[in-house]
Parts: sequence; structure tokens; C-alpha cells
Amino acid sequence: MKLKFYLVLLFLTSLFYMNLDVVTSIGYEDRYVQRDDKNWVTVNVDGDVSLPAAEDAGFWNYHTVGFDDEVTWATHFDDEVTITLKTSWGDSGHLAAGMWWTEGFKEERKIPIHDTNIRVDFDILLERFVYIPPGEWLRVALACAVQRLDGSVVYTELDILDSPNTLRHPNGNVQSGGDIIFKGGDVVEYSIDEIPFRTWRHYSLDLTRFIDRAWEIEKGDRLESVYIVIESDVNPVEVELKIDNMWIRVATHRVSENVSTPVRMHHEKDDQHNEDNEPFNNKLGLLF
Repeated sequence: MKLKFYLVLLFLTSLFYMNLDVVTSIGYEDRYVQRDDKNWVTVNVDGDVSLPAAEDAGFWNYHTVGFDDEVTWATHFDDEVTITLKTSWGDSGHLAAGMWWTEGFKEERKIPIHDTNIRVDFDILLERFVYIPPGEWLRVALACAVQRLDGSVVYTELDILDSPNTLRHPNGNVQSGGDIIFKGGDVVEYSIDEIPFRTWRHYSLDLTRFIDRAWEIEKGDRLESVYIVIESDVNPVEVELKIDNMWIRVATHRVSENVSTPVRMHHEKDDQHNEDNEPFNNKLGLLF
């Protein structure tokens, strides 16, 4: 009897691992009440990573800041962006990829955001998120840079996964029930999710709301960039993730009404799997 029990358990476990990459992600959305659909304009190019790899690389501005030459990192383009990072003791910095006004924005200019709605949609899959505690600092976020009228630049970052020590920073309030990871100088970081592993997740973010909350948007503020960032400090980490369908949309009037509601996000890759008689990889949305 025990042998039969263990055989059944082994079979069920194997089924679970065989289907890890088709796990369904469930989330919530800030539902956009669009009084006029024509108000919304997509301002970036190649968000679906559909061009030849060399052209993709030209639009997706990928780079590191702070890391030395001994850090191992890579960015690959093949219908989606794959980013890998591996650091050693003492390495501190960040790796970013996304849309900058100099390359990824259609009109190659910074976008005024006063009296404007900015909405960002993207899909992301986290394959690997490894760190050595204690004292580690590792986070993955959607970030944006805004240039103010005086020429200064401020950063608003929306974390989709943080290591435990990151959540304990004294300049945040997560430990007391808030959602601020860090607030100081020219950056405010918010915690918006804890993304599961090996599960495509769709996000649709009311970026205007977070920027205004962090900095109080003023006339003259202009959006410079929107990107995915991996940030680590001192302790060794290993991260691998994929990005797809990053679209920045702008409306000239603030038309969103933030109503949290469950939503199922349809993704064109589901159709491709269906046509090939493969299991669906449904991306369900976490939207804010």
C-alpha cells in the first residue's frame, strides 16, 4: 500500500513540474474608463520585439550602471527580450532595458506629462531570482525617469519582486503595512506585486498616478524613459527574466478611474499555442 501511495505521489509531482511553465497568473487592474478611445496614442516602437535582433537592440536601450567588468550580464532579442545577470561579492549596480526618448520613443522627444495620462502595458516572466542572505538587496521593477522644469531628473519605480531584506529598508514603510520600499533623494520605490516564478504576468499601470503621488506633477515635467530594471547590492545574485509587449500610451486628458477588478488578459501567444495544439500559457493581468 505504501509503495502504491508513493508511486501516485511521484506521478502527480512529475505532472506538476512538467506544467510549471503553463501556470496561470491572476491579478487586478486599474480599469481605464476611456471617454474617447482616440485620445490614447502609443508613443514607443518595437514594444513587441518583432524586428530583427539588431534593430530590436537599437530601440531597447539596454545598459548597466555601477557594475564592473567582472559582472556577467546579457540581453538577447528573439520575439521577446531575455535578460540575465550574475554578480559576485561586492558588486553593486543595476541592469536596465526599455524605452528612452532618444531611441524607443517614436518622435524622439521627451513627453510632457502635466494634464496627461501615461499608461504602460507589459508582459514579464521571471525565470530566476537567487540571492545570498543576510543583508542582500535585490529587486526587479518597472521604472521611469521624469525631467523637471529645473533640469533635475526624478525616478519612480514600481517593484514586482523584492528580496526580504529589501523590504526592511528604514527609508520605506513596508514593515508597517505601507507600500514604499525606499524614498529618498531623487527616487521613490513602491511595492506593487510579488510575481510568481515561471509564470507570464501581464501588467497595465497607470504610471501618472504613481508619478503624481511621488512627486506631484507640475507644468514642465517631461517623461524621459520607461524601462525594466534589476538592482542588486554587495551580495551575489542571479536573475533571469523575459519581457514582451511593452507599450507606452498617452492620453491628453486624465480619463482613468482606478477601479480594482479581476480581469483575464488575453495574449496573442495563447493563440499560437492553441493553433499548435499545445497547452495554453494564459497571461492573466496584474494591473494598477
